[in-house]
Amino acid sequence: MGAGNVSDPEPQYNINFHTSVIHDLPAERFDLPGWLRNFSCEDYVACTPASGAHRYSNVYRDGDGGLVYRNDEFVGGFMMTQFYRERIIEPQRVRLVSMTRARFFYFWPIVFPLYWEMTVEPQDEQRCLFTCKIGAKLSPIYFLASKLTSLMFWAQAHADEETPHFARFAARWATRNDTASH
Repeated sequence: MGAGNVSDPEPQYNINFHTSVIHDLPAERFDLPGWLRNFSCEDYVACTPASGAHRYSNVYRDGDGGLVYRNDEFVGGFMMTQFYRERIIEPQRVRLVSMTRARFFYFWPIVFPLYWEMTVEPQDEQRCLFTCKIGAKLSPIYFLASKLTSLMFWAQAHADEETPHFARFAARWATRNDTASH
């Protein structure tokens, strides 16, 4: 199941959070789409070393030729499989949307819209701000359940864990052809 037509309007998300980190690389060096299209499953899994939340990832083409970014992860009581589609693709900004399949506490199935956005903004000539934003639209009953299970706490902790690693891997991709870095 994909995100549907990427020209469809996005829903109003009732859960939103983000994490930002400063990275020692100029913003214009980043190529977020190129990095994501080449981001290995091994590197994705390595972005959550403490929690082990990331389980699997893959990038493939669907029947229409569009890219699908599949991520499997466990966050705040939800085992989720995202099937992200490209919504915004720019060198320093990527926004992906998914109709995410999840199991709440491994039992109750749920499907909900989710977005994942990463941006890189200049801080000065040599540094940038790498930001990872995530949002979901849960039904009222799952939204209430998310409050009772402290989903926002766990989701924010997850973003805090993965974002510095995403920044590091994206910077590694950006500098892959630098002779001084080898």
